[in-house]
Amino acid sequence: MLLAVLICAGLLAGCGAISESAREPAVAEPSEEQLRQMAMLNQTADDMYQKVMQGDVAGGRAVLQQLGDQIPQLSYAGITSIEGMNALTSAVTEAKRVFNAVNLAPDAVQISAAQIRLATDALTHKAQPMWLQYYKLIQEDIERLSAASTAHDKKLAQSAAAQLGLRISVIHPSVAINRDPSDVEKLDSLISFISNQAKLPQVPFTQINNVLPELRQHIDKLFLRQEATAYLPIIDEQSPILWIVAIGSAIVAALIFAGWRLAKKDGGMVPVRKKDDA
Repeated sequence: MLLAVLICAGLLAGCGAISESAREPAVAEPSEEQLRQMAMLNQTADDMYQKVMQGDVAGGRAVLQQLGDQIPQLSYAGITSIEGMNALTSAVTEAKRVFNAVNLAPDAVQISAAQIRLATDALTHKAQPMWLQYYKLIQEDIERLSAASTAHDKKLAQSAAAQLGLRISVIHPSVAINRDPSDVEKLDSLISFISNQAKLPQVPFTQINNVLPELRQHIDKLFLRQEATAYLPIIDEQSPILWIVAIGSAIVAALIFAGWRLAKKDGGMVPVRKKDDA
C-alpha cells in the first residue's frame, strides 16, 4: 500500500559551518534578467505546490502546464549544468504523468509537487537551497538503517532503506541542479546498492553496514559539511530495487519564504504553508 508521504526538513539549530571549498565554482554569472525569470519560475512552482497541498489538483495541474511551457524558454547558463536542467525537465515530465494518471494517487501528486518546488528553489537560492535542510533527516535515516542491520532485522532494514531512498528521491532533482554530476552519480550508486541489498531474500547486513560510512561521508560532501574521504569501490549485485514507501514529513517553505519545521500528523501528511499563512 502506498502510504501518504511528503518529506520535510526541520529548521536545524547549530548546523555547523558550510565548507566553501566544497562548492563548485560558477562557470558564468547569470544576468539580472535570468535571475528575474528564475524568481518568476520559482513563484509559479510555489503556486502549484500550494494548490496541490490545498487539494486543488486541477488547479495544480494547470499551473504545472505553465511551468512546462516556461522551462524550455529559459537560459540556465551560469545557474546549473546541462544535467541539472535535464533533472528539472524530467521532474516536470514525470509530474505531468502523475497528475494526469487515470487512477490519481494524491500522495504521488504531492511528492511530485514537492520535487519541483525544491528544484526551482535550488535554481534561485544556489548558496542556501531548501533541500540542504534535509541533512539531519537523512542522517537519522542512515542511523535507523545501521541499527536495523546491526540487529539483523530484515523488515526494519528494508523499511529504513526504502525511507532513505524516498527521501533522496524527493531532493534528487535539486541535488542535480546544485552539485557536480559525478557526485550525483555516486549518490545514485550508493543508494541503489543499499536498496538492492535490502531486497535480497537473505539480506547481507554486513555489506550494508560496511557501505554506510561511505554514504555518510558522501552526504556530508553533498550537503557541504566536510570533504568526503576515499573508500574502496562497491560491487553492486544484480537485483531489482524494492521501494517500501514509509511515512515521512512535508516541505515547509523556508529561507526567504519561511523557516522549516519537522512535523507529523495523522496519516503522515503535513500541509505546507508560507510563514504569513501559519
